Amino acid sequence: MQKDKFMIYHRYAKKGEAAYSSKSYSAPLFVGHNVEGQEEWVSWYCFNKKEGGTYEAELDEAWNEGSHNGGGTINVDIPEEWFSFSYDEFLERVITLASASHFGFTVDDLKEKVGLKEFFGF
Repeated sequence: MQKDKFMIYHRYAKKGEAAYSSKSYSAPLFVGHNVEGQEEWVSWYCFNKKEGGTYEAELDEAWNEGSHNGGGTINVDIPEEWFSFSYDEFLERVITLASASHFGFTVDDLKEKVGLKEFFGF
């Protein structure tokens, strides 16, 4: 069960909102192979602190499937041992979870988020 959420990006956030970005965070559609001419995009990207005190990365991916969007939400637990690293080392690892780097998220994107360091307890 989810306890607390830190939103990194939301596709429909407006300029000035914490989850806003001018970046599109999209990539060529990959479903076992690249699908020529189609893109997939991130609907939202966040981190959750769960009831037991553990954390997870969450990313919702989507792509056009004709009259509706396909995709789904990826939830990946953050290994507890990663919290023993420096904050920079932690971010270098956490960006690899839930396909975040595939969509163009970077460590610098995470470093820009005010309050994220404290959210993770660093």
